[in-house]
Amino acid sequence: MSGADDAGRLAKAEPGMPYNQGKMKTRVNAQMKNPKDRLILAVDVGGTKVEAGLVSARGKVVAAERRPMAADGNAADGLRSVQTAIDAVLLRGGGHRVTAIGVCVPGWLDAKRGKVLLAANLPCWRNYSLAAKLLGIYGRPVRLENDANAAARAEAEWGAGRDYQRFFYVSLGTGLGTCMAYRTEDGWHFPPSEGGHMTINYNGPLCPCGKRGCIEMYVSGKAIARQAKARLSGAGARVGPLKSMVAKDLGDLDTQMIVKAAKRGDKLSQEVIETAVDLLAVWLGNVLEILEPGAFVFGGGLGGLFASYRARIERGLKEGANRPGGRRVRILKAKFGSQSALLGAAALWLQNPPK
Repeated sequence: MSGADDAGRLAKAEPGMPYNQGKMKTRVNAQMKNPKDRLILAVDVGGTKVEAGLVSARGKVVAAERRPMAADGNAADGLRSVQTAIDAVLLRGGGHRVTAIGVCVPGWLDAKRGKVLLAANLPCWRNYSLAAKLLGIYGRPVRLENDANAAARAEAEWGAGRDYQRFFYVSLGTGLGTCMAYRTEDGWHFPPSEGGHMTINYNGPLCPCGKRGCIEMYVSGKAIARQAKARLSGAGARVGPLKSMVAKDLGDLDTQMIVKAAKRGDKLSQEVIETAVDLLAVWLGNVLEILEPGAFVFGGGLGGLFASYRARIERGLKEGANRPGGRRVRILKAKFGSQSALLGAAALWLQNPPK
């Protein structure tokens, strides 16, 4: 398909037609006969960004584009953000044929109906039929999945989790997503979960999900930035690399600045990150007691940062988890880093093509 043409063309769905069925079946099956020609349009929607990519049948990202996500706008604003990222990557893809679309988003979904039900970091969408909207615009069948589940799928099939019977995937970015992946005789399973909204302090800050003291409020990108801002705005805040970076406006402070300052030896930044790491270890200890995975796999934009504190987290697990297996659990960095979810969105079709 021509990216320039299809990006601007509307293909109307039949009223009441399921989002991945109907007239599209015959055309899609014909296009997918030669796997070498097949490309999946994968979309990873986050609280601050949208990444769209073209993924080959071998699980390789051919092209990718990122755009800001208008998560705090209305539903149309959110959809427009997704379209902007998709249109950009379709233009880069030129004449490549896209046969299907896989989309992952954080939060609670009705994947069968292609609906975003509730997502703390995507307040723009409530009971929103995202899959049907994209089918109507791009004329390709759509599958929808939770972002952590999608990322765990990619890491199970091709990445850090492939050698384990059970692993717990943790997506660390704007928020905190989770998936307990396990393998049986009939293949991999990825039951939905929202472990980021487990309360670790019932007197803690109010989470966008409506609960207090969720782990996401302490170890996500937003949480780390919020803690650093609070420390910097307090009386007697230390002068250091981080304070110099945001001398004019604390509103400009983001997690990447904190990470950069920590690497330069900024004590405040190091302390904020280490506190988040220690709280993550406490929460992981609770997960370990209940689920006993063989490994914790850290992905998302901050997965590499937390994985670099592997020794500190392992010490925390030994101190905070009684289960004997806790001394053998591995702390791993996701093979595909921040693109695990993107590849997982594509794998919704690569591993299970339409019939």
